[in-house]
Amino acid sequence: MVAIMKKFLLQMSVVCILYLIITNAQSSVQYASEAMDICFSMVIPTLFPFFICSGLLIYSGFCERLAHIFRFCMKPLFNVAPAGSSAFVLGIISGYPMGAVTAGELYKAGYVSKTEAERLLAFCNNSGPLFILGSVGLAVYSELSYGVMLYVCHVLAAVTVGIIFGFYKREKHSAPDTVMTAPERGAGEIFGIALDNAVKNMLTVCGAVVFFSVVSRTALGILPLNDFMMSIAKGLTELVTGTAAVSELNISIAQKLVITAFIVGFAGLSVHVQVMAAVAKYGLSLAPYIFGKLLHGITAALYTFLYLHFNPVTEAVFAPSASRAFAASSASVGAAVAVTAAVVGAAGLYLHIKDKDVK
Repeated sequence: MVAIMKKFLLQMSVVCILYLIITNAQSSVQYASEAMDICFSMVIPTLFPFFICSGLLIYSGFCERLAHIFRFCMKPLFNVAPAGSSAFVLGIISGYPMGAVTAGELYKAGYVSKTEAERLLAFCNNSGPLFILGSVGLAVYSELSYGVMLYVCHVLAAVTVGIIFGFYKREKHSAPDTVMTAPERGAGEIFGIALDNAVKNMLTVCGAVVFFSVVSRTALGILPLNDFMMSIAKGLTELVTGTAAVSELNISIAQKLVITAFIVGFAGLSVHVQVMAAVAKYGLSLAPYIFGKLLHGITAALYTFLYLHFNPVTEAVFAPSASRAFAASSASVGAAVAVTAAVVGAAGLYLHIKDKDVK
């Protein structure tokens, strides 16, 4: 009965979407055209090369070696088997939805338990550095240092969410420790796989951007929302168009960056649907994922607010002096992050050694 109701609701939703598009055909075409312009001018140039490079790293086995470095802290900090470190690393490096796909593949291969895979979904599916640095920092705000700050806050928020979700179903059985191994492949085969996956991922991302841009803007167009609420609603639906809309609001740059941090951390309905499609075959609960992304957005916004509170930016985005001041203050953030990472690593190593001693 529940399955029938879900299918009925899906069908009715599609009918409503078709009705909106047909009755607003001219606006829908315009929205689709503008979304495609965003894809060609912002999304593809900043993401496609990175998709290829990340694919080369993934299928050459480099990420397995990189993930091995972080194995010691996964269990003490996140209550996840050491093999889960690959999902965390790939999620940070590759962006949406690589972390979620990796978590599902780890569960399918028996590297992590179902509960551990659900914990990974909550904090391992993150925006990649090139999107935040390139699409948001440079393309939207024309300031790389803003992207650096947003990415640092984004990663710290992911770590925070991961620590919190370490208590999710804490008593559940964990999978035994295993070591991931990558199959031997030639350079030509690796590049072919990376290129093929990059094209598929790029089409998926751009398709989602266009579809959700048309649907959200058409649906929101009939609601009596002011510019501020409209931008927030766009961000909750699709993060690319949402961040672009927030950047055009008549508010301070600090407020724009805090809202942008929330939108990028939450990811938006467009990304969530991609994740749902990617992990549906694994039978994992998506409740931890949705709650985790909401918590991620709030935490990232809080970290951004705290940083800007102690390092205020009051000049216009394009003012050279503001750019220099912000870039200089970003150095202090980098130092703080390095210290934080060292403390977290030391704490994880201590807990790991202590846990071995107890056993």
